[in-house]
Formats: sequence, C-alpha cells, structure tokens
Amino acid sequence: MENQNFKERILTTINHEEPDQVPVMSLLCEPSNATRYHGKGSTSYFNYLKKPVLKEITKLLMNWSWIWNMDFLNVYKRLLKIAVDLKFDANWMWYLLFKLKREKKFYQWWDVWGRRWDLRVDNYGNPEPYYVGGYCNTEEKWDAWVENHASLFDKFIRYATKFHKAIADEFGKKIYVLNFAAPGIFENSWQPMGFTEFVKYMYERPKFIERVVEFQTAHFLRQVEAICKAHSKNEMVLIGDDLGYKTGPLLNPDLLEKFLGPSYRQIAEFVHKQDMKLIFHSCGNLYKLLDKFIDWGFDGLLTLEPTASMELGRVREIVGHNLVLIGNLDVTYLLVRGSKKEIEDAVKKAIKDAAPGGGFILSPSHNHADVDPIRLQWMVEAAHEFGKYPIQM
Repeated sequence: MENQNFKERILTTINHEEPDQVPVMSLLCEPSNATRYHGKGSTSYFNYLKKPVLKEITKLLMNWSWIWNMDFLNVYKRLLKIAVDLKFDANWMWYLLFKLKREKKFYQWWDVWGRRWDLRVDNYGNPEPYYVGGYCNTEEKWDAWVENHASLFDKFIRYATKFHKAIADEFGKKIYVLNFAAPGIFENSWQPMGFTEFVKYMYERPKFIERVVEFQTAHFLRQVEAICKAHSKNEMVLIGDDLGYKTGPLLNPDLLEKFLGPSYRQIAEFVHKQDMKLIFHSCGNLYKLLDKFIDWGFDGLLTLEPTASMELGRVREIVGHNLVLIGNLDVTYLLVRGSKKEIEDAVKKAIKDAAPGGGFILSPSHNHADVDPIRLQWMVEAAHEFGKYPIQM
C-alpha cells in the first residue's frame, strides 16, 4: 500500500507545524542496500578489468556516458522502489558521473572536478568509490583542468537534469524525492588540490582560492537551477558540503565565512526566489557553525551525526525552530546490527528531543553500504508507533 500522505506530512513539517506523524526519510543510495534487501549477490564488472582480453573494452564501455547514465538511473530506481516498499516518506537523490582511467598498473575513477577515486568493491560485490586525491594541486594545473574539461562540466549539468526529471516522473507520486546537488562548493574546491594545499593557498594565494570558489559557485548554481527545474513541483532542495569532522569544523568559522559565506548566501537567495526551502547536509561536529547556517539562509540541516557528538536535543535548544532538523540515527552500529529494542529506544529519544512543534524528519545519519534494510523497516515502524502527534513522550 502506497503512503498517500507523504507530501502533506513533509510540507507541514518543514513549515514547523505538526503533521499527523513524524515523517521518516531514507538515505538509500548504495547499490548494496538493494543487494541486501533482495537477498541476492552481485557480480562486479570490475572483475573484467583484471582479464587481459576484456579490460580495455570494459573501460571503454564504463566510460560511455549513455551506459553509465542508464546503469546509474536503474540503481536509483531500485533503491527508490525499496524506500517506497518500506513506507518512507522521502528519500534523497543525487547524480554523479565518474570516468575510468588507467594509472600505471591500476585503474582509478576520476570526476569532472578533478578528483581521483580508488576502485573498490564493497562487501556485497558492488562498486564503491574512495577519494584518494586530485589532479589540480597547483594553480597552473587547475587552470588547465578547467579549460580542458569545459565540455564535460556542461554535459554533467545536462545529464543531471535528465536524471532528476526521470526520477521525478516515475516516483513523484509515490515518495517525496529530495533532490540533492552534490558534491558541494567547499568539497569541489579543496578536494581536487588536496586539503593541505588548499589551506596553504588560502594564506599564500587567497586570490587563487577566491577564483576557484567563484568558479565552483557558478557551476554549482547551474546544478541547483537544473534540479529545481527538473522537479518543479518540489518545495525544497538539498545541497551538501562536509564542513566538519568528529570534533569540530574543518576550518575556522571565520575562514569559512570569508571564503564560502558569500557563495552559500547566493545559493540560498536563488533557492528562496524559486519559492523553495534550502536544506543543508554536512557530516561532523557542527555546533560552532549552527549560527552560520541560519545566517547563510539555510532552512534545514541534515544529518546531525551522532558519532560526532551531535545531540538532537542540544541542537534544537540552540537553533530553536530556525532550522528543520533531519537525522540522526547511527549508521555505524544501530542500523547495521542493532537490536529492535535499541532502534525503538533511539527513535523514541529522537522524537522526544526534536519533534515537538514540528520541524523534525527522522532519518539515518547518512548512507552506508552496511545499513540493513530490515533495521530500516524497524525504524519506520517505530516512528509510526511513537511519532504520532501530539507527541506523548
């Protein structure tokens, strides 16, 4: 049976009003989640890269954008079907584009922004990218990369638009698809050159970093605009940048304000002009940035990572109802191998801490290859049992 009230539930919540029950959002995006749900193994096509006769044709096929886009879309369709079956109200959704390149004796992925990714396979035989560095660790290399890949930047926007439209057309009446523009401006700026070089250049060549951020902001704005148009009936859009690690922000908040603050305000202003709300995703310990998020114009925050000491009750006390909160069930243990009672207790605590008055969507704290769909089902069932308004805990 389809969840007919999902949209009303989400919209009431993001307006900081109380719906019939606390909405539940999935962050399904890993192929392994579908593998585990269906109980079927997966044969990775990366195995063909080890075979002398097949490796070059395999690389050619994997770099063919038509095949990549078809496969990427089909994976997400399977995952959204699972989210619908599990009776989630919403699921995040983003488009990525990787290309394959041979590095000496090994193969690596690379993306349009100039990042390198190791070819890895998860525990279920599915491809899993792992960031290892970038190609643009000098100003000259960065300029050359942008010039040489201008057409691919344009193609990325076209492909992302088609992907989000296809998803919206098929699933828009079944689940709230929260379009996610990612990776974000900060990650796209520092990862192609490496964090050490990025920070060094902030002090030694600030004009260079300003130019990089300006370029990434312009391209990111095109991406946000594309996904807004692709699903024009949606009332919010999600962007992301990992600004924190386990104990605090990756950069001094004043540096973030100086180099990234104007970009985030620009994105927020654009989204609000579309009469949409802007949800921001970041991992890590973000207490020192909560006031920045409000000042930059964000309307909500996801994922409130519990293993980085992000406590829902404390966050709600700090931000009040200036931010919609989305999260924060643990994906390192709880939704991987936690007991049903542990999950129920975590759901009840999250609802008690953040749901009164609306403005809270329960979800995992992130996507993860080892998240167990059965435990996601327990999470949804607990939310339906204990999350009815008015909250009685």
